[in-house]
Amino acid sequence: MKANRKFSKDEEAVSPVIGVILMVAITVILAAVIAAFVFNMGGGLKEAPPTVSITAVSNSATTGPDVVIKHVGGEALIGSDWKFSVVPEGNSSLYVTTASDDDFEVGLQLVITDKTTDTVATSWGDTWQYAGDGDLLGTGKYSVKVVHIPSNSMVLDTVVEVR
Repeated sequence: MKANRKFSKDEEAVSPVIGVILMVAITVILAAVIAAFVFNMGGGLKEAPPTVSITAVSNSATTGPDVVIKHVGGEALIGSDWKFSVVPEGNSSLYVTTASDDDFEVGLQLVITDKTTDTVATSWGDTWQYAGDGDLLGTGKYSVKVVHIPSNSMVLDTVVEVR
C-alpha cells in the first residue's frame, strides 16, 4: 500500500511542472514575435521595382551637348513615381521629379540639352525645370540616373560621354 501512496503524491507535482514549461514557452514565443516587429525582421512591404529597359546616349547629330534618355522596353514608369538626374560625373545628383500625368512609356525619350533655361524637353511635348543649374556644361562625362520612387530602386545608373 505504501507504494501506491508514493505515486499519488508525485502525480500532484506533474501539473505545476507542465504549467511552468508552457508559460516559459509562451513567453519565449511572444518575445520573438515582438522582437520581429520591433527590429523589422518580418521583411518590408516595399513595392517591387518595374522591369524596364532604359538607355542614355549622347546625341552626336546636334551641334551642342545633349543627352537622350530613351525607354526601349518593359513596363511604363507611372508619372510622379520616377525621377531622373543628369549631372557632370562626380557631382551630387540633382533630381527632377516628374508630374503625375507624365508616364514614361516604351518609345518615349527625354532630351537634356545645353539650353540656358535649365529645361528638359520630352518626346511627348512636356518640359520640366531643373531646381538648380541643370545645364550640360559642354563635352565631358555625365552621370545619368533614373529612380523608381515607390521602391527606391535605381532603374538606370550609367555614365554618358558627351562630345
